[in-house]
Parts: sequence; structure tokens; C-alpha cells
Amino acid sequence: MDTSFGILCLLPPILAIVLALITKQTILSLFVAVWLGSTMINGWNPIVGFVKIISDYMVPSIASEWNASLLILVTLSGGLIAMLRVTGAAQAFAGLVTKSINNAKKGQIVTCLSAFIFSYTEPCLILGTIMRPVTDVVKVSRAKLAYILDSMGCNLASFSPISSYGPFITGLIATQLLAAGIEANEWSIWAQMLPFNMYSLFAMITVIVVAVFGLNIGPMYEEERRARETGKLLADGVEPLVPEVKNVLPENYKLSAWNFAIPMASLFITLFAVIFWTGNFSQNGFKGAFLNGNITLAICMAFICGGIGAGVVGVITKLFSPAKGFNHFIDGMADLISVPFILICAWSMGSITGTMEVGNYMAGVVQNYLTPGLVPAMVFLFGAGISFATGSSWGVWSIMMPIAFPMAVAFNLPLPYVVGAVIGGGMFGDQCSPISDTTILSSTGASCNHVVHVMTQLPYGIAVGVSAFLGFLVGGLTKQYVLSIAVTGVILYAILFVMTKLSKQRNSALAR
Repeated sequence: MDTSFGILCLLPPILAIVLALITKQTILSLFVAVWLGSTMINGWNPIVGFVKIISDYMVPSIASEWNASLLILVTLSGGLIAMLRVTGAAQAFAGLVTKSINNAKKGQIVTCLSAFIFSYTEPCLILGTIMRPVTDVVKVSRAKLAYILDSMGCNLASFSPISSYGPFITGLIATQLLAAGIEANEWSIWAQMLPFNMYSLFAMITVIVVAVFGLNIGPMYEEERRARETGKLLADGVEPLVPEVKNVLPENYKLSAWNFAIPMASLFITLFAVIFWTGNFSQNGFKGAFLNGNITLAICMAFICGGIGAGVVGVITKLFSPAKGFNHFIDGMADLISVPFILICAWSMGSITGTMEVGNYMAGVVQNYLTPGLVPAMVFLFGAGISFATGSSWGVWSIMMPIAFPMAVAFNLPLPYVVGAVIGGGMFGDQCSPISDTTILSSTGASCNHVVHVMTQLPYGIAVGVSAFLGFLVGGLTKQYVLSIAVTGVILYAILFVMTKLSKQRNSALAR
């Protein structure tokens, strides 16, 4: 079996990228690219290559204990989301916080901070469902709510191990560590990557600053002005992406704080109990338990017990029968069926590029024609472009990680730094893309018009993305990697300062 393909080794990843740009279908693009790679590896025989996709790539990837547990995790998360929805947990939470929120600034700040509670689940949709009744009362425009959801949703989830994002990212890292023969802990690299996930970091900082200081720039100014002055959260004649649907609860059903508290308590108690148990808390202590514990198992069990807690509430309060509650959980799992296929295709793609030595070839090209210091910035920029065009951060990570990781190894670039460029680039394009599922979910959660959401958040997203790109550029060329963070912050401050100055006169009415 010949695996020395030279420049032809780039065909599978290039095909994946081109198809993703054309079709906007991540699964199809990855599958066809895997087929091409398998065909090339198996003597250019497309029939054998097609058969080998299953036997040599997909089945082995599913057979991996780590990968199998990750497939279970992302599926269970859908069940928990469904249970929180049908038991009225969102309305219960809203009822707890509306008593102390009496102006738009507080409404926005509380929405930002509440995102930390929901970072383990689908934050854009669930947080929007919970906070929309609160922000409506204090006249926060739907566009501003959607922007907060988008910025504090998946960006925050990428920083949390208690979500499907953390295990997904570490799964990609683990695959590359194995392919490179490097003995390292994937969770350790993930943790070191966090400060270099600069787009996500500064996107969250920006939205909090916007909420606190009322920095309404570009089209966002008009949305906020109209909401404050007239109470119209959307302009006349502008319809939300999805018509608002109230959670269907029986007329005489008495919603209480327990609807929210019991599933949340069940989730977090289970989460930490399993971490401390698998991490041997008695011997390793608190920090050691987290470093040695089975985080993926803990999250899986937490999702199950959180769903059980919500189910108990529903049964005790006669909202549904045990059988019906189980069906709700299963239906929620089915809603996320596409995610496991993305994972399987991503792992298969990683095996293909590893076998064909794509990373080593590209490292040689960069060594001869491109300064290695440009690699992080180019990885960020390239990933952002693909993510914007395809609307998928996870798909971009799946495509870019098998390319960027071996290049980082070959050029002795810090692995967390390059991984941060991969993750940040995917998040940048994903948040700005009008076809992104998270952008659509944010519009849905806020009950905002989708075009309005995209156009009002774009100036903020571009400001953060340009700043992060220049940060990677400076850090990569100078090899002062921590400097990237400072450079990104300074440039972003300058951009926001100029943009705010340009609309300072108009914003003065909203700055109170």
C-alpha cells in the first residue's frame, strides 16, 4: 500500500474544503473526502475505497473507547435539553430573576452572566428561551438579545469541559496526539489552549462591555433606540425567524422554582460526584481529581441524572407519565443525530490525512515557501473563511485540526497556541455566518428576525476577529505568544473606541 503521494496527499482535505464551501454540508463533504482518500490509499480503486470507509475508518473510530463515550455524550445532551424545555424549567428560572431586574442594563448583564449557568447545554436556544421574558419587560431589543446569546453561547461553551464542546475538541486533539506518537494529556492541552482561543475570549469580553457601557454601534443603535423609546422590540413589518411559541403547560399547572432547581441540582451533584469518584479525590485531592477523573463519563452521567431530575418533577406534578417523560428524552436525543455522524467522519478524515502524511507534506511546503511564524494566523484566517461559508465551527475544526496539528509539531510551535488558532477561527466564522446553526438558534432563542440579527452583530464580530488575527500574526512572527493576547486586546479597544466615537452623539440617549 503506497502512502507516498506527494502533493496529491492534499486532494482529500482540499476536496473536503471545496465541497463544504459549495454544498454547505459538512457531513457530505467529509464523507466524500474520506472516500477519495480511501480510494487513493487502496490503489485508486473507488469500489474498494468505498468499502474500506466502513471497515478501515468508521468502525475502528467508533470502536475506540474514547470516541464511543463521546458519541454517547453528545446524544444525551439533546435529551436533557428536551426535558428542561417540556418541564418548564425556563419559565421557572425567569420567574426567579425578574423581581430584581428593572432596567435594560441590568437585563443585559444578567443575561450575559446567566450564560455561565447554561454553558453545559445548548446555550443559544435555552438561554434565549429563559431570558426573553425578562429582557422584553425592560425593553431590550430582540437584536441585542440575539447578539448576547450568540456571543455568550457557544463561545463560552468552548471554554467549558461541562459541555459537548470540550470533549469534542479534546477528542480531535487526542486523535492527533495518537497519530503523532506524542504522550500528552489532551485535556491538559485543551486547558492551556483557552487563553489562546482569543476570538471566543474577546467576543465574550466585548459583549459584556457592550452591555455595561451601552456601546451600541452600527445597526444595533437603531434597534436599541426604537426599543427604548417606543417599546417595539422589532421594527414594524419585521417578523422573527420563528413565530414565538409559548411552552405548552396545562392551564392549572403551578410552576415553581423546583422545576428548575431539581434538574440543575441533579446535574451538578452527579457531575462532581463522578469526577471525584473516578479521579480518586481521597488520594489526589480536588485538582488531582479533575486532572485524573473521567470527565466525559461525568458529563454523560450528569446529563442522564439531570434529565431524570426533570422527569421526576414532571411526574410528581402530574405534567406527564413516566413513559411520556422517557419519550421526551428520547425525542431530544434524536434531534442531535447529525452530530455523531460529524464526529465519525471527522475521525475518519483524521485517519486518512495521517496515513497520507498530509501534515508532514504541508510542513515541508511551509518550511520552503512560508515563514513558520505565519502558520497560526493563516490557520485562524483560513478556518474563519471556511466556517463563515459553511456555517459550521465543528466541521472546520474537523478539517483543520489534522492539518494544523502536525505542522505545529514539525515546526516546534506550541500546540496549545495552534489549537487556539483552529478553535478561534472556527468560532469567528461560525458566529458571523448567516447559515450557522448557532446563529439561527440565537435568532430563534431571541425570537429575532434572522437578517436583523446577522447585520447587527456583524460589526462586533468583525472587530473581534480582525483583532485576533493581528494578535496571532504578531505572536507567531515574534514567538512571543502571550503577547498575542495583549495585542488583540489593544487593537480591539482601539477599534471599539473609534466605532463608538463615530456614533457617540447618537448613543448618548441610550447611555443612561
